[in-house]
Amino acid sequence: MNTKHRAYALTEILVIIVMLVVLMSLSVRPLRALVSEIPRSARVCQALNGTTKALRQLRNDIEQSVRIGDFKDGALTLEHNDGPIRYSFADGQITRRPAMNDPSAEYTWQIPDLKIEAKLWSRNDQPYAVELTTWNQQKTSGREQISFKQTTVFFQKGKQR
Repeated sequence: MNTKHRAYALTEILVIIVMLVVLMSLSVRPLRALVSEIPRSARVCQALNGTTKALRQLRNDIEQSVRIGDFKDGALTLEHNDGPIRYSFADGQITRRPAMNDPSAEYTWQIPDLKIEAKLWSRNDQPYAVELTTWNQQKTSGREQISFKQTTVFFQKGKQR
């Protein structure tokens, strides 16, 4: 019984190794981009979660307000039966300060890379809604990248039209 075992030639093995090296060199750049994108995506998701919580609280306060006060210097005042509530908007944070002078009642949402623009909707010089535009702005690869830009309008209950 004569059994022949066929072996690979040295040139065949070298060709396979060269092909693997070429494929790996082509896939390094997308793999590196994917690995660097994961932490940025996690930060964006965390920022969206914080933004959602802050906007939910703001919506509840606007709906329960007796009157929407003024909007000056990045701060919105809402009149409630218990007294005014003041929201301060700055890049990267939203702060809620109730009327009582209790520092423990103040709450700040730290939201990195968050940008905010606010505007009041008025009728007959009386505000009835707040328009907020929020977006996430990060510097990646030397350029500004804007993502998740959204505009939300919160109406005072019974005042929308």
